[in-house]
Amino acid sequence: MDRDALCQLLKERYELLSKQERVGANYILENPNEVAVVSMRDLARLANVPPSTMTRLAKRVGLPGYDSLKAVFVDAMRSQGYAYSGRAQQMVQLNRRIGGHAHVQDLASEVIEHIRTLCHPENVATIVRAARRLAKARQIYCLGLRSSFAVGYQFEHVASYFSGNVRLIDGAGESGVMAVIHQASQKDVAIVCSMSRYAKKTINIASHLHQQGVAIIAITDSPMSPVGRLAKETILVRNKTSSFFDTIVPAMLVSEILVMLLSAESGIDVESLVSDAEEKLIGLGEWWDVE
Repeated sequence: MDRDALCQLLKERYELLSKQERVGANYILENPNEVAVVSMRDLARLANVPPSTMTRLAKRVGLPGYDSLKAVFVDAMRSQGYAYSGRAQQMVQLNRRIGGHAHVQDLASEVIEHIRTLCHPENVATIVRAARRLAKARQIYCLGLRSSFAVGYQFEHVASYFSGNVRLIDGAGESGVMAVIHQASQKDVAIVCSMSRYAKKTINIASHLHQQGVAIIAITDSPMSPVGRLAKETILVRNKTSSFFDTIVPAMLVSEILVMLLSAESGIDVESLVSDAEEKLIGLGEWWDVE
């Protein structure tokens, strides 16, 4: 049985389900990707039903138990294969239909809408709490690999103007990883940016930090993402666009907001520290337009 057939069975047998089973079925039908990545207990909690409801639902569609139901969704996710390539083809076809000017407007509008979603009051409250955690941290680690690398790099780059306790884990060499292994403690905080498809190395490093008692601040696309499940604070960003790639603009904005709030919450003379850093960079001849 494939995922489409299973979902169709749930729809066909919906009227035969109990009230709790209908709630569980609705959640599965509306959130199929989450079934593939969360445990039965987590899925039941998200759907607000007892775990046993998920087992009964599996049997309603002729499966022996929940593990068999989950396996159908896992197989479906794997069979999607190289999702970016399919989206690339759709992007080219869309551009042919509407033209370049309209395509530019569409992509910009999508990203603007993602930023509006980012500003939901609950998300803003999470960002403020995260900044307060950062201000109290002994050491701040920044982690983001592949496309998410820029998010961690931007935070570390800007924070370095006024703070000496921010460290980028770049994944390219061993220095950043070794620092995590030998120096991380319960007094530290880590900003971890991780979006689907989730980089395995990011998850491995974040899991180690979590085991060491480091508080994780996740910038991610789902509260049930691998990093989101480890986090003390989870800042949700939307990143899907009509292009073949996922945008990092909302996540980058979160990084810049956090460093802005950190500078305001730190209780230090930020103006003097930034001024001193600028003078030293000018002395090193870092900028073309400053002689």
